[in-house]
Amino acid sequence: MNLTYPKAPSNGVQTLRPALQATLQTRGFGANRQFANASPAKISLSEAWRGYSLSLEDLSNGKGLQDARMGDWHYLVFADGVTIADAQLAEVRGHVEFASLNHGTLAAAAVGALKLAEQSPPLQGKTVEPRLLFVSALHVVAIWLHADGEDLLIPIEPTPKELATTRLYSEAALLALLKPAADKAKQRFDADTSGLLGS
Repeated sequence: MNLTYPKAPSNGVQTLRPALQATLQTRGFGANRQFANASPAKISLSEAWRGYSLSLEDLSNGKGLQDARMGDWHYLVFADGVTIADAQLAEVRGHVEFASLNHGTLAAAAVGALKLAEQSPPLQGKTVEPRLLFVSALHVVAIWLHADGEDLLIPIEPTPKELATTRLYSEAALLALLKPAADKAKQRFDADTSGLLGS
């Protein structure tokens, strides 16, 4: 499997570096010891890849990946070869700005999913663009392996295990698994008159 990446913002890395340096200096991340203990000199970044999202409405209406909305740029952050965070850049009025740093399981889970994909027979010899797919209302995150004529997905944490497990799915198979949960959640949202759901 060969990975190809979209053309990233020319100043993406330059935009991220000061934010990463400042965060490392605060050392305020007790939940992520690897990040808190990382030396700025040992930090490296992956290629940039794109996040995309589908809403409950999209899933309920049978929409697929071709309807996913493009979102932030994501960079995996490594220290001494270990994945320690996911850094995000948002495009704002034609230029990129630092958006957030995710110290949760996403970065390590993304690397694990890419390793799984490398060993999967359906992907042998193929060139794919890795993307991240978010269905936020269901807490679903998946690695989206986009290739000409075929899209494969690997759900990763924090995706609930009862919705999907960490393995390779076709687009049709994963969306079929998610649709009942999306329909149910959408009914709850539509029936809510308090205005509190989703706030």
